[in-house]
Amino acid sequence: MTKELTTEQKAIAKMYISRGVTEGIVKCCYCDKEITSRNVDRWASHLRGCLKTPEDVKAQIQPFRGNATSPTAATTPVRAAGAKDVHVSKDYMKFNAAHFIAYKGFRERLHGHNYQLAVTITGQVGPDGYVVDFGEIKKISRVICKDLNESFLVPMNSDALKISFDGTNVHILTEDNAKFSFPKADCSLLPIVHSSAEELAIYISNQLIDAFTLVALLERGARKIEVSISEANQQFASYERTILA
Repeated sequence: MTKELTTEQKAIAKMYISRGVTEGIVKCCYCDKEITSRNVDRWASHLRGCLKTPEDVKAQIQPFRGNATSPTAATTPVRAAGAKDVHVSKDYMKFNAAHFIAYKGFRERLHGHNYQLAVTITGQVGPDGYVVDFGEIKKISRVICKDLNESFLVPMNSDALKISFDGTNVHILTEDNAKFSFPKADCSLLPIVHSSAEELAIYISNQLIDAFTLVALLERGARKIEVSISEANQQFASYERTILA
């Protein structure tokens, strides 16, 4: 059984985490990752699993283990075999937005949805016991949802809309000569062709990977990421992207 870290080990963990503290944000001084937990044991766990932590520092904060009945139990770490899923879907992972689907020969009426986001990351359990920290997924997802919330979704790569700007406004002309004008500050200008749930799922998956960074996900052993966007109850679209085959 793993015992609690000693006072000295906790002090070492604090020293290598608290160096990046600014305005209440706690960071690892080696990888600059923000640590959402205020628990010193969690800080120590991150440092032991961080690929950038020097081995001599890791050795100083390894937890003690109690006496075991067999040598293998005392010396062999318990690791979960195979890939594991980490799934996050919280009430606050949502955004309210207006849009309309337009493609050659068709245009919806302007309307809106209360979108809900869910994220699943599949990968290997790391030495810190995580595939990916729940807190990191939630933090990044909240930022993405906040950026899209209460906005009009503009598909900038549309092949059916003529989109122009006059400084403060976005103007949209449809094939049936309907004209829309929105304040630019009230729009989300997205690199998609259609503002469908399917393409929003692709866009958000790319945003998540950019925020985590592909290198960090590969270092963690993440294999794939799946993003689901629901427009209504029991009505959603999912996109799965392979990170590591």
